[in-house]
Amino acid sequence: VPIGLAVLLGMVAVLTTPQILSGGDRGIIMAQFAEVGLLAIALTLVLVGGGFDLSIGAMMGMAAIGSLILFRVYELPVEVVVTLTLVGGALLGAVNGFFVAIVKTRPFITTLVTALTFRALIELIQGAYSQRMIYPRFEIDWLFIGHGTVAGIPTALFFLGVILIGTHIALTRSRWGWWLTAVGSDRRSARRNGIPVNAVSFVSYVASGLLCALAGLFMSSRQGSTAASVGAGYEIIALTAVVLGGVSLRGGRGSVIRATTGALIVAAIGQAIFRRQWDTAMETVVLALVLLVFAVLDQKWGKHRNNLAQKLTISPFRYEPGPLEDVTDPRSKWAVNDALSNALPIGLGKIEGAEDCVADAEGSVFCGDRRGWVWKFSGENYEHGEIYARTGGTPLGHVWDTDGNLVVAVSGMGVCRIDGDRQVEWLATRAPRSRWQLFDDSALRFADDLDIAPDGSIYVSDASTRASTANYQAVVAEYRPNGRVLRIDPDGSIETVVTNLAAANGIATAHDGQSILIASTTMFRVDRLWISGPKQGQFEPVLENLPGAPDNVNRASDGNYWLSFVGMRTPFSDLVLRHPDFRLRMTKQLPVDDWVVPQWNVSCVAKFSESGEILKVLWDRGGKRHPMVTSMSEYNGFLYLGGLENNRIGRVQLDPEDVGPIDPYRIPGTGAAPQSPTIEEVPV
Repeated sequence: VPIGLAVLLGMVAVLTTPQILSGGDRGIIMAQFAEVGLLAIALTLVLVGGGFDLSIGAMMGMAAIGSLILFRVYELPVEVVVTLTLVGGALLGAVNGFFVAIVKTRPFITTLVTALTFRALIELIQGAYSQRMIYPRFEIDWLFIGHGTVAGIPTALFFLGVILIGTHIALTRSRWGWWLTAVGSDRRSARRNGIPVNAVSFVSYVASGLLCALAGLFMSSRQGSTAASVGAGYEIIALTAVVLGGVSLRGGRGSVIRATTGALIVAAIGQAIFRRQWDTAMETVVLALVLLVFAVLDQKWGKHRNNLAQKLTISPFRYEPGPLEDVTDPRSKWAVNDALSNALPIGLGKIEGAEDCVADAEGSVFCGDRRGWVWKFSGENYEHGEIYARTGGTPLGHVWDTDGNLVVAVSGMGVCRIDGDRQVEWLATRAPRSRWQLFDDSALRFADDLDIAPDGSIYVSDASTRASTANYQAVVAEYRPNGRVLRIDPDGSIETVVTNLAAANGIATAHDGQSILIASTTMFRVDRLWISGPKQGQFEPVLENLPGAPDNVNRASDGNYWLSFVGMRTPFSDLVLRHPDFRLRMTKQLPVDDWVVPQWNVSCVAKFSESGEILKVLWDRGGKRHPMVTSMSEYNGFLYLGGLENNRIGRVQLDPEDVGPIDPYRIPGTGAAPQSPTIEEVPV
């Protein structure tokens, strides 16, 4: 739910009841805000982790009654009372965590039962100690908890601020916070990626109990209430606060800062109702209505927020493409042919979108698919397929390192290394955030392709700092240069080496090892970045004004390079590039399938020289075998074809004139990669 609506609601309460801004009312609001704010933080932690907790009011009541008994009846020191109360709250939270995280019961039913149980215990305890609790005990330390100040700030409010900052940092900057968000977003994916789902969920409930106990401690010291109803109804108040603050009830999304903002608004509404001298029950009715309305808004907003956010953030870029060459002209060097029409299908029907593929020394073929899997196909006709590894993202680029490990660029995740035992090790998942950048560009949202330099550095393209594979159509619609190339050094450090690229895609280390080739899909060009030698740091064009959108680039065995095209330009797609306003309206008013983009189902493979001369072009004229070619990998006299929207890998035999003595998998400047011996050593 947009936090702006909640703020607007708070402003309405203030404008209609200006008395709540007076000094006395502000003090009451702040006191209630501190306690409700702690409950809101507690509930936010549980909700972000995909759980639910209806027992926070009962746990708060248990802490309030328990602390009074320890202080007034048993006359324990304040330090001991505080410690035992907090430990008791953590234990109550652990009860919820045990049943929800370990026993796997439903959070709603579980916490409803524990809430009723805790409430019954409060009544039993209150009945047993009611006569002895009524006698007050004066202790300066106890009064400090409920009525004291720290640096002029009320004690409860001061501790709320400290806890708010700490939990915000923990939730947004710590591994546990990322784990908690991942668990709430998708438990299955989180478990597949090695996150201890049960432990993370259990800790969130323990933290909830601890914060509820602290809120009960402040309430006990401030009010000194011995009634059995203490804390009753606070679960609805806290739930309203977090929903007002935009915390998703479905898990995986929420902010403790916004939740406490919601708590402040709820406290203001409560005081406004009191000032209007409405019946006490009216506050419950108003909060229930607010909760209902904002819960519905949360559901609708959660359903459509991604589409709306995408439409609001898309800002098309004006681009003036060069003259379009007619590939249907038989005299053109791009003339259409049937060279790929008889490609042997590999993994037909098993693969879902293999963007890239590589082969190994045994002749097996490896590729990724959109489900996050890396496949291995072996056998005489590649009839045996198995899931080699699971990455959790979308594997888009594959390359062998000198130790025989498969290094993979995974969209939505980063760059990982898969060893011979099929163990996945993440080499990079985040990059240094750019200064003065409005959007957080530290995540590798669209790691697309990669290659390894002679010094062991890995160069990886990040097609967009704002989008991922799931909405790559938005990248194409924008044509905005927000792509980049990153370098991952052997020591693990990461540096951005090229920025302002439009859909940075294919990466290939040149044969001499002194430069890398970079394909820019939406700018229809291939450029060269010199990484060593006298031209180090220079950036120069190799191929410009291509007739299609280039995708992956790979070395060829004859000293040249292979280049795949994900789609071909058309006069209409070129025309809309000159009109960003048209494309903006297109993204807002048309479904994605109707957006004007280059022809994705018409593509080819080209071979070009070091100087950028087109030497050969391979087509699938009918588009039946490989309508989309996003990558190609040469091995042992064959060319293997991948396609982001294809359900297969293709293999075509190359003409002898296209096969040279160079091993395309050998990292320039190093020995032959263990997974890829010389061509003569491997039987066809």
